[in-house]
Amino acid sequence: MADPVWLADVLRAEGVETVEYPGWRDRGHGDFGQITHVMAHHTGGNASPRSIAEHPELGLSSQIHLARNGVATVVGAGIAWHAGPGDWPGIPTDDANRVSIGIEAENSGTEGWSAAQYWAYVKVCAATCRQLGLGADRVIGHKEWAGRSQGKWDPGGIDMDAFRQDVQQQINRGPTPPAVNQIDEVQKVAGFWLGERETPGEMICGSDGAGRYAKFRAGYIYWHPRFGAHAVNMRIFEYWAGLNWENGPLGYPVQGHTYVAGVGDIQAFERGVVFRKLGDDPGHHVHGVIGDAYYRRGAETGELGWPVSNEYEYNGGRAQDFENGSLAWHPIGAVRISTPPTE
Repeated sequence: MADPVWLADVLRAEGVETVEYPGWRDRGHGDFGQITHVMAHHTGGNASPRSIAEHPELGLSSQIHLARNGVATVVGAGIAWHAGPGDWPGIPTDDANRVSIGIEAENSGTEGWSAAQYWAYVKVCAATCRQLGLGADRVIGHKEWAGRSQGKWDPGGIDMDAFRQDVQQQINRGPTPPAVNQIDEVQKVAGFWLGERETPGEMICGSDGAGRYAKFRAGYIYWHPRFGAHAVNMRIFEYWAGLNWENGPLGYPVQGHTYVAGVGDIQAFERGVVFRKLGDDPGHHVHGVIGDAYYRRGAETGELGWPVSNEYEYNGGRAQDFENGSLAWHPIGAVRISTPPTE
C-alpha cells in the first residue's frame, strides 16, 4: 500500500473544509506499508499546522491538523512520529507510527469540543477509514494506545466508544455532497485572464480565519462567507497588498474588477473602491463621505475624472484630489473645490 496521497481529496468529498500544507505529499519519515488504524489526538494548546508539519524535534508529527473551526489541514503523507510507545490489539507493540494515520485536533483537552470541530473530527476519521476499507473499530485514541506506557489522555473529553459509534454511522451514511466551491466557480468564468492556478487548494486568510484565497498567474480569487468569491487582477492586488490586503482599511473584495478599455481598472471592496490607471499610476481608493460625494457626481465618468491622490488632512478635515478638481470634507459635508487644495 502506498502513502495516503488521497487524504485531501477524500476529506473534501466528505464535506470537510480542507487545506493542503505546502509539500505535504512528500513529507514524512519513510513510506507506509499497510495502514490499519487511525489515531486521534489533541494538541494540548494552540498548535498550528506548521508546528505539526515541521515539529522542531519530531519533524512530521501527524498527517492531519484539525482546527477548532473544523478546518482540516493535510500536512504530510508519509509516516509521522505521533504515537510513541504503547500497545493495542492488532498493532505491533510500540510500533503504531508505521501502521496508523495521526490526527492532531487543536484543543486543550479540557475546553470542550465545538460542534464544528467534533463533527469534522468524525468525518475525517470516517473518510479515512472508508478509503482504507476499515471500520470504526480501527479508530483509537492516543490515550487508549499510550495511556499506560506514557500517561497520555488525549483526546481529552471524548468518550472513544461513543466517538467510534458516530464514526461508524458516518461511514455507513457516506459523504455529504460537497458545497459548491465558489473559488472554483469564479475560476471557470475568469480563468481566461487569470491563467494557471499556482496554489493547490485554498489558503486561509483574514483575522477571523474565515477567508480563503487562491493564487493564479495573473491575479487572485478571494472568498469570504459574507462577500462570496471575487477575482482580483494583479494591478489592483498590488495596490491592495500595500494596504495589508483584507486586514487593512479596504477589507475584502465585494465585486469583480471592471476594466475600462485603454484607461485602467476599478474594483469595489468592503470599505472602498480602488482605481488604478494604466501605465505607472500607483493607484488610489475612494471611501467614506468623500467617496459618496464622488459617486454622486458620476465617479470616474463624471466631471471630476479619476482620483489622483488618496485622502489627506486638509483644513481640519479631509480632502482628496481628482483629475479635474478636488473634494473636501467638513462637518457640513463633502463639497466641491474648483482647484486642487494645498495643504
